[in-house]
Amino acid sequence: MNIKQMKYVVAVADSGGFREAAKRLFVTQPSLSNGIKELEEELGVTLFVRTNKGATLTEEGIAFLEHAEKVLTQLTLMENRFQHHQKEERFSVSSQHYDFLGGIMAAVIQKFENQYKEFRLFETTTLKVIEDVKSYHSDIGILYLNSQNRSGIKRHLATTNLAYEVIGSFTTHVFVGKGHPLAQEEELTVEQLIGYPQVRFIQEGSEFNYFSEDLVAQTDQHAVIHVSDRGTLMNILAGTTAYATGSGIITGFTKKEIKLIPLKEQEENKICILYQKNQQRNDVVDYFIKLLGETINIEK
Repeated sequence: MNIKQMKYVVAVADSGGFREAAKRLFVTQPSLSNGIKELEEELGVTLFVRTNKGATLTEEGIAFLEHAEKVLTQLTLMENRFQHHQKEERFSVSSQHYDFLGGIMAAVIQKFENQYKEFRLFETTTLKVIEDVKSYHSDIGILYLNSQNRSGIKRHLATTNLAYEVIGSFTTHVFVGKGHPLAQEEELTVEQLIGYPQVRFIQEGSEFNYFSEDLVAQTDQHAVIHVSDRGTLMNILAGTTAYATGSGIITGFTKKEIKLIPLKEQEENKICILYQKNQQRNDVVDYFIKLLGETINIEK
C-alpha cells in the first residue's frame, strides 16, 4: 500500500468513475485501474463496485476511504509545514471580511508578482482563519480582538502553535444604505438600531460568541440576515433597512452606496495578525503588514 494508491481511491470516490479520476490526476486510466486492483489484491478486499455507469464504494471501500483521507490530510499538513520554508512562490492571507484588504493585496501583487507565482486572499469565518494559518495554508491570518472575544480567542489559540500581534485599532461603525432612515445621523447609539434587521456573516462554531464578526450582537432585532460574503452583505444594505457593523474602513466602490456612521460609547477593536510561532517573516509578509498598519492608521 502506498500514498499514490490512496490518492487513486480518493479520486475515484470523489469523481464517481475511473476515467474522470484519471483525468483529474493526469494519469492513464489503465495505470489508475491497475494501481487500485493491486491495492485490492494486497488488502484482500473489493473497494469499488464497477459498472458501466461508474464506480461506487463498497462497505470496505467506505471504511478504507475514511482512513485514507486522514492519512492524506496529515501528509498535506506535513508538506505545507516543511515546504513552506523551502519555496517562497506562494503568498496567502486568510482573514475575516474587510473591504480594505483588496487594495493592500493589489499593492503586494504589483511589488512581488515577479517573485511569487501565486497569491491568495481567503475571506472566511473566524474559525477557518485560525485553522488556515494553523495548517500552514496561509502565511498570516487577520481578525479583530476586543473585550467580548479576546478571552475566548486566546483560549482557543492556546491549543495551537499560533501567536498574534496587534497591528492597529478601529472604532465600531454602523453600515447602512444611503436610503436608510438613519443614514443622515452623524452618530448612532445601540438603542437606535433596535427594530432594524441586522446582517451578519455566517460563522462556524456559532455556539461560541467569540467567533462572531458582529461588533454589536443584540437579541431584539426585527430580523437577522445571515450571509457568507461581503458583496452580498453590501447589496442587502443598499436595498433594505438592514444594518451591519464593521471597522468603518472602506476603500472600495461600495463607498458610493453605503453610509458609515460611528457608534457611540464603544471600545476600540484591535486588528491583529495571526502567525506560526516558529515562522520567520519574509519580505512579502513584512510589506503586507506595513501596508495594513498604514491603511488602518490613515483611515482612523
